[in-house]
Amino acid sequence: MTQDYSGKWWAAFICIIFIEAVLLILLISRQPTPLLFVAIVAIAFLLFLLPQLDEVIALTFDRGKLDSKINSMGKKISTTKTRTDKLVLLSMPKSMYETLKKLTAGNFKSYEMSDTLERELYYLKDIGYIEVGRIRDIPYDGNNLSDYVRVTDFGKQFIELRKSAEEDSKG
Repeated sequence: MTQDYSGKWWAAFICIIFIEAVLLILLISRQPTPLLFVAIVAIAFLLFLLPQLDEVIALTFDRGKLDSKINSMGKKISTTKTRTDKLVLLSMPKSMYETLKKLTAGNFKSYEMSDTLERELYYLKDIGYIEVGRIRDIPYDGNNLSDYVRVTDFGKQFIELRKSAEEDSKG
């Protein structure tokens, strides 16, 4: 990878090389001091860093762009989460959700197999939220529908997800 350096960078580079050469000549001329060694090392370090200076400056100035991109991504993620939560809330009518919750609790209490309840059970079975043999074999009325229907792990996960989405939408 080649970089295009402007004239001022080359001028600075040549000045640093000149200062380094003078310091090396002083070192060779048998007048070494600890300060001279420190100066030589510092200048050599500058010579090493000068070509990377453009990248350091670009990184510093691009930091604002990076923060802007991070904020933009955060907003997109927040919008996506809001939409997903809304989708979860709208994916099942409240009455069907309440039926699933009662079945999960294990105490559905007394019931009467209405057309609505039967449709809800078929739907919940079809999407894998409940397990039941044959819905038509369930007695027309009884004391606890939970005796005939078992909520699957997917059904339990849906309840937790919906609770979480409802809490987030309220808060």
